[in-house]
Amino acid sequence: MKLFRELFEGTDNRCPQCGMKNCPHPLGKCKCKPLPGYPKKVDEDLSPEQKRVGQLGPYEKVGPKGAVGKLVGGESFINTSIQAVAENKSAILRGILKEGSSLPGAMGGIKIMTPAEFVANQGDGEPGEEVDEATKLPASTRELKGQELTDYLDRIRGSADISKKTGQVKVDKKGKEKYVSGKTKQDKFRMPYIHRASVMGFYSPDGKKYNIDALKAAMTQRPTKLLKQNEKMKHSNGELEQFFNIGFAALVGSAVDENTNEIIIVNTCPGAGSCKIDCFAMKGGKIQYEGPWLSDSRILTYLLNDPEGFKAQINDEIKQEALEGKEGNYGVSIRWHDAGDFFSPEYLDLAFSIARDNPTVKFYAYTKVAAAVLGTKPANFMINWSEGASTSQEKQIKAQDPKLDTTKNSRIVPEKLFYDLLKKDAKGNLDKEGTNAKGAGGRWVTRDAVATSELKQRLAKAYGLSVNSILNYDEYMAKRNSIPKGMKYNVIVAPGEGDISANDAGVLSTLLLKH
Repeated sequence: MKLFRELFEGTDNRCPQCGMKNCPHPLGKCKCKPLPGYPKKVDEDLSPEQKRVGQLGPYEKVGPKGAVGKLVGGESFINTSIQAVAENKSAILRGILKEGSSLPGAMGGIKIMTPAEFVANQGDGEPGEEVDEATKLPASTRELKGQELTDYLDRIRGSADISKKTGQVKVDKKGKEKYVSGKTKQDKFRMPYIHRASVMGFYSPDGKKYNIDALKAAMTQRPTKLLKQNEKMKHSNGELEQFFNIGFAALVGSAVDENTNEIIIVNTCPGAGSCKIDCFAMKGGKIQYEGPWLSDSRILTYLLNDPEGFKAQINDEIKQEALEGKEGNYGVSIRWHDAGDFFSPEYLDLAFSIARDNPTVKFYAYTKVAAAVLGTKPANFMINWSEGASTSQEKQIKAQDPKLDTTKNSRIVPEKLFYDLLKKDAKGNLDKEGTNAKGAGGRWVTRDAVATSELKQRLAKAYGLSVNSILNYDEYMAKRNSIPKGMKYNVIVAPGEGDISANDAGVLSTLLLKH
């Protein structure tokens, strides 16, 4: 029997009275206003290991007399830790874990037992303490309601930006009143993103309150379409391939638990580490426009509450696209997660089962969850280990493949390795190739062949790669249909270029230039 390391990251030192990480008061003499869930109550019958602050895990919780069962849907993802056992590689897919780790909103820790022990202890204890599933598809969640919800909506709404000279509200070029956001730095990582325009739409200035019921009703509408069209790629041999995305909010998402009719915060990226700081999905269109957050919330609500319906609908959409691809003589590829990650073993199983239902379609994903990389996968599902994960996730991967010599992966290349080599105009701005009349779009390119060669040299040194194995995107697209079996290239991908290398077994590392 083999023990696997923790799936989620280490400890989270907080004041046990107020819950703040940087409480200014001495231990036991806190005078701060407590965060929701604090002061934290500790069962004196628990062992010191069980009481350790910051021990977390998304899949299990303590039950009566120390019994431990699944942590599911509507339950908080605080006060839990992982300590489970696996007998073989496939068990990793079930979230087989050891020790504890931290998640957004983490507050404390308790012990977890094996699935066999959990079954043996069911029904043992006081009434009402059994472990119930709040949503049909388990996930690490906590409720967002009452004053906490109102306060967060207030922070999103912000306050009017008043001119010190005129005393009037400032306006932008379009005549819209400016505002000052009240959101904190912690909100980005601990709270689900909600667009301000939506918050204003659910706010009544006269009554000075929010229509929470209307907000929930908007979030529980079922999406008419789950597949998001990405791009149609033309390969060097003239072959066409249509790409689609499936995904939801990154880091933490919002949904409604339809059993309780409460808004819940969902930990959608349990393996995230340093990537939280530069998350691509927390920029651009995801936050610039009103539509994406609500679309993501509807998808997540659907997935958690009706996974069978979600699977049936997406299977229908995929089969239709595959049929059209066959008639149009092009392939269909689906990226699982343009944002978000595999947040539970059950969700990973669902994604893999959909791939098995559609054997002629190619699926791929980037992930920071080691279990998704190390477990058995369908032949048509390509997994890319994405660097920037939590320490515990990195350790699991590096324990088997220290230099990432065999694990298909992606890396975010820092600007210091490439920015001076990019083509720029006379003003020093990026001279993108293929921009439209308004200067939008386009892709980043190196200034010349010498700069391209220098970039390869730098990447080879930084990542321990052979220079000859590194291709820029154009070189890769010219060679991809003739790569000998077993040969692994490493491909540079700049903003504005395609994502096809992530779905190619002939590519070991996709080197994504940071933007």
